[in-house]
Amino acid sequence: MDNTESPDRAEHDAIAPDTDPLRPMSPAWDTYSDLALAQWYQLLSQNPEEGEVQRFLELHPAMIPGGSGDIGPGGHHGSDMGAVFRRPKLIGSGRTFEPDFMWVTRSSGLITPILIEIEKPSKRWFRNDGRPTSEFTEARDQLNDWRSWFAREGNQSIFRETFLFLGDKYRNRPLEPQYVLIYGRESEFKRGGGHMHPDELRYKRDQQRSKDESFMTFDALRPRYDHRISMTLTMTAYGPKIHAFSPMYGTDALIGEGALVLGDPQTALARSVMMSEERRAYLAQRWAYWQDDERRRIDDPSRLVFRTVGTE
Repeated sequence: MDNTESPDRAEHDAIAPDTDPLRPMSPAWDTYSDLALAQWYQLLSQNPEEGEVQRFLELHPAMIPGGSGDIGPGGHHGSDMGAVFRRPKLIGSGRTFEPDFMWVTRSSGLITPILIEIEKPSKRWFRNDGRPTSEFTEARDQLNDWRSWFAREGNQSIFRETFLFLGDKYRNRPLEPQYVLIYGRESEFKRGGGHMHPDELRYKRDQQRSKDESFMTFDALRPRYDHRISMTLTMTAYGPKIHAFSPMYGTDALIGEGALVLGDPQTALARSVMMSEERRAYLAQRWAYWQDDERRRIDDPSRLVFRTVGTE
């Protein structure tokens, strides 16, 4: 029997992530989670300004809610590259708006942008007489601004062109945005928090949410294991750029297309926290490896590749 392969049969490669047990590793999840939470609560205890909170979360995207279907009706496929945008600009018809953070998550039938507003944590939800504070009313109204932006003709198309940066495969799916307000401290709704009936005010607060809104306090934020392979992006006039990687970030065999779009990770790796220099260098090397693999795919579209999943 002739086992010679037919000349018109496409060759294939098997590509797998690096599994060398001696490679520089990210911290164990429990180690990272405990340390990040300790630093978070220390920051909150210091009455930080909004900008300080923003900068902390930019370096710990696993703490930002919304990246894996935990907010809204969809999104369980996550966002492209595990990315959350920092201060993205909604530019189109009408006024321009700038949420503090935004995930753009996907599911089989939806694209779900998760737009997030944060405020100085010491701001209170209610006055002593049980009426909403002007600060809460103003913060909540920003969610209305974003909702009105998406409702204007043409803006959803602009959004797709701007923020769906990995091709056309999801662009025809309907958009169903969700709006998140992270505000205040949990202590306001406990005995000693300044209110005679804190449980009633918590109920009153929750009843004010629209169906596409979520309210939470800063105390509710904690690292999520399903957000651990994440990064923070800045959308520039030239496209998305990496701001920082989660301390738990790892490359894999599926990042090639996104790695080419996002470019050189070195500056973002230098900015990232809780990473050894050896781990930073390793991730830069593996990022370049998967970029080269994607270039080979583009140069030879007939090449068949079987990719093994797994995080490096």
